[in-house]
Amino acid sequence: MWSGIVGALLQKVAPKVADYYMDKEEQKHLIEMEKLRGKQAWEEAKTRRASESEGRDHAWELESIRNSGWKDELVIIVLTIPLVLVFIPFTQPYVETGFRHLEMTPDWYRFLILSIYGATFGIRLWRRK
Repeated sequence: MWSGIVGALLQKVAPKVADYYMDKEEQKHLIEMEKLRGKQAWEEAKTRRASESEGRDHAWELESIRNSGWKDELVIIVLTIPLVLVFIPFTQPYVETGFRHLEMTPDWYRFLILSIYGATFGIRLWRRK
């Protein structure tokens, strides 16, 4: 008698319990799939941004080459003058005095000069890899 009652209960309850656990596992699977899709979308967007950034850098470099002219040569000459004068004994005091005076200039001025020279030679501080 008891086995008949237990058997009848199990026949009605067991499929519902099994369905509940299967639905629960399916929901977990769907959540994990959404997480993976989100990660994939994030990586694709990151790759697209990097590619677009490289394209802009390339365009910037081409424009810089097109616009280069006498200013590049002038910057090289100005930077080379102290390098040459430091090897000529009677001009060494002038070079030393000049650099001491440059040390007294405001930070913003030195940063501006470095930025101009860096831009002339295509050095970009914001480009990180």
